Amino acid sequence: MIEDPREVERKRLLGIDDADTPTREELAAILEEVNEGKIPRDKIALQMLVEEMVQWPNLEVEATKKGKWKSKYAKATNTGIDPELAAKRLNVDWDTTAEIEEEDGSDESDVPSVVGYGAFYLVTAFPVIIGVSVVLILFYNSLQ
Repeated sequence: MIEDPREVERKRLLGIDDADTPTREELAAILEEVNEGKIPRDKIALQMLVEEMVQWPNLEVEATKKGKWKSKYAKATNTGIDPELAAKRLNVDWDTTAEIEEEDGSDESDVPSVVGYGAFYLVTAFPVIIGVSVVLILFYNSLQ
């Protein structure tokens, strides 16, 4: 039998010993019926369940509703654009927005032409050079 210690203490202090009140199991069964969408027949037990649920903590707290905002991905990239919104801005049917191709702009890279990718290759090759050197040194020492 499921007993709420607070309820037992309250009944003991007030001297209430009512056999007609529903048990914790009956309240749990009624809560399950309500959760399943059924209408319980025992209205007194349902009223007691409502009174008990009102006393439950944190039921009044509602989650804060945030307005619609763009994700960080949508802000950072041009691929995070909603085609319907873009079509409205361009006054084009949104089905034809997929057919819009980007104009061939300048092919300028972010890396200056003086440096190029040489620095990238050097940084990448440096650990490989160290590894090959270690293997050659170990091989040379094993021959002696």
